[in-house]
Amino acid sequence: MKQLTRLFLLSILFSNNVYSQLIKDVAGIAVTTHAETKFNDLPTESGFRTNKFKYNTYDAWLPIPPLHFGKTLILSNINYRLMDFTIDKEASQNIYQLDKIHEIKAVVIVKHPIAARWSLLGIIIPTVATDFKSGLSSQDLILDGIYGVSKKFGKHQNLEIGLGVHAMYSFQQFLITPGVSIDYKSNNGKWAGQFYWPRLNVVYNVSKNTQVGIAGSIDWTKYNLKDYTDYQGKQIDYAQFSSIHAGLQFNQRIYKNFWVQLQGGVGLFNSYKLFNANHDTIRNFSIDNMAYGKAMITYRIK
Repeated sequence: MKQLTRLFLLSILFSNNVYSQLIKDVAGIAVTTHAETKFNDLPTESGFRTNKFKYNTYDAWLPIPPLHFGKTLILSNINYRLMDFTIDKEASQNIYQLDKIHEIKAVVIVKHPIAARWSLLGIIIPTVATDFKSGLSSQDLILDGIYGVSKKFGKHQNLEIGLGVHAMYSFQQFLITPGVSIDYKSNNGKWAGQFYWPRLNVVYNVSKNTQVGIAGSIDWTKYNLKDYTDYQGKQIDYAQFSSIHAGLQFNQRIYKNFWVQLQGGVGLFNSYKLFNANHDTIRNFSIDNMAYGKAMITYRIK
C-alpha cells in the first residue's frame, strides 16, 4: 500500500512539473466564516422582519490519479462544499429558502500538446448543487468549463496563457463568455501567480516555508428550489447566491508537504437572485459587503 501511494504521488508530481508552473494543493480542507450582513431593499410586505444573516462554508477536496492517453494528459479532483446559512427562520418563515446548500463537483483538466509550446486545453467542471430536501434531478446538475488553446512564453517557458470560451449549461440554458487562463512563475522562483475563471492567486515566497500574497474569487452557487412559491404567489424555479471575495493570504509549511493558509478580506457585490422556469428574474436582492476569514490545511506538491 505504501508503494502504491508513493507511485500515485510521484505521478501527480511529474504531471504538474510538465504542465503547470504553480504549486498544487492536491488535497485539503478549509473553513470560511463571514461576518453578519443583511439584504438590501427587502419589501416590507414580505414579513421578513429581521433581514440579518451570516453563513459559513466548509470545503474538502481530493485528487484522482492522472491519466495518460498518448500525449493527452487528464488531471482531476473531487470537491465538496457545504454552504451553511444562519437566518432568523422564525421571523422569515424561511421565505428565501437559504439554509444548507451542498455542492459536489469534479474538476477535470485535459491538455494535449499540438506544437513545441502550444496545447489544446479543456477545463471541465460538472457540479451537483442541492439542498437535499427532495430527490435529485437533472435540475441539480450544472455543466461548466473552459475550452481553448494555451501557449508557453519565455526562455524558461515560465508563462503560460490560455484563450478560449467559457461555457456553462444549467436549468436548460447556455451561457457563453470569453475564457482566459494565466499561469506564471518568476525566473528567480520568488513570485507565482495563476488566474482562471473564477480564481486569482498570487504569492511571494518569503522563504521556502513561508508565502504571502493576494487571493480573489467569484463564488456563486445555483440550486433548484423545487417549484417554490413566494409570498406573492410567484413561482420560483431556482436561486443564485454570489459574492466576489478579495483578500490577503499567508501560507506556512507546518510539516513536509503539509501547509496551512490563513486568508482574510471582504466579500463584495453580493447578491441573491430568484428565477422562474423561463429564466426571468423574480427577485434580485443586493447584500451588504461582508468581512470574511478563511483557514485551510492542504497537502501540497510543487
